[in-house]
Amino acid sequence: MDTILYPLEWFVAFVMVGFHKIFSTIGLNAESGWTWALSIVGLVVVLRILLIPLFVKQIKSSRRLQLIQPEMQKIQAKYKGKKILSPARSRPRK
Repeated sequence: MDTILYPLEWFVAFVMVGFHKIFSTIGLNAESGWTWALSIVGLVVVLRILLIPLFVKQIKSSRRLQLIQPEMQKIQAKYKGKKILSPARSRPRK
């Protein structure tokens, strides 16, 4: 499992140390907990920005499902109460 997650661990460490160096350079105490706390906030912001394309895709997919919802309800109403057999069950046994 360590080998699979190594790139993610490397990325998180790289971003955290990068933000820590930036905050230390602008005058925050390097040993302070505030510097690391702000580094965590920076990491969260970076991850949120990287996940924006996935959020957009999810929203578009949800909207498409809402558009076909009336058609799905018609199909559900048409087959309500009917027992549907799978192809494997509809064949007679030998």
